[in-house]
Amino acid sequence: MKKLFAFLFLFMLLTTHGYAQDFIVEFVEENYRETQAQFSYTPVIYHSIQVNSIAGPKLLILTGDDYLYRKWLRHYIAQDKKFITKIPDDRSDEFISAKAYPIDVTSLHPFNGKKWSKNTVKTSNQNYIEGDNHILIVDSNQKRTHLLQLVVKKMGYSATIFNTGKQALDVFKLQPEKFKMVIAHHSIEGMTSDKLVEQVLKLNHSIPIIIDTGYYNQKMKNQFTSKFSNFRSVHIKPVILRDLQKTIETLIKKNV
Repeated sequence: MKKLFAFLFLFMLLTTHGYAQDFIVEFVEENYRETQAQFSYTPVIYHSIQVNSIAGPKLLILTGDDYLYRKWLRHYIAQDKKFITKIPDDRSDEFISAKAYPIDVTSLHPFNGKKWSKNTVKTSNQNYIEGDNHILIVDSNQKRTHLLQLVVKKMGYSATIFNTGKQALDVFKLQPEKFKMVIAHHSIEGMTSDKLVEQVLKLNHSIPIIIDTGYYNQKMKNQFTSKFSNFRSVHIKPVILRDLQKTIETLIKKNV
């Protein structure tokens, strides 16, 4: 990977005047927080991305108020870790030497050449959720999810429900900060529940997760307990409706 970055960096230097304007970077970690300003419908956004580049690791502090472009870009980065930062010639030295660099969000572009338009935003919005008070429920059984939803809504949370692990992960990747907790049945479609939990933990290692083993399923419980014994945030147990509200309150409170 380092050799590839070096080659591409050298190529751009040789084919442009002075320092190259386009720097290829690779995503490492994102920090995103969205709050609502008082007496305003415009969200206040704190957004930064840790990246690796040929000039070393950097923290990109994303500025600008193009909310729709930002949503589209976040959706792209959730799928593809490589993108391009466009730096003016007269700021190339500053970018190369800086550890933290403020940059307008519209100066970041997909590496694969995808272009932003209002039509692409419509596609991204299908996987975008509003607010930050969600509990992610992954279960293919409609009766179970309906009962879980009743409890979650009664507590004042929004239940975001998916039948398959892939659907759930696609949305969680885009906006992990929106979720307070994950409840996943041990048997789900599209992706095994242990793989789903592994991917969720990579994005947020401290989020409370319940893996519902069902009743009288000790073999399944032992299997998951062995795999996630090093993660305090993962709880392997049957979901009992009469105890669920207390369980959710306890686990979310511990994570605050």
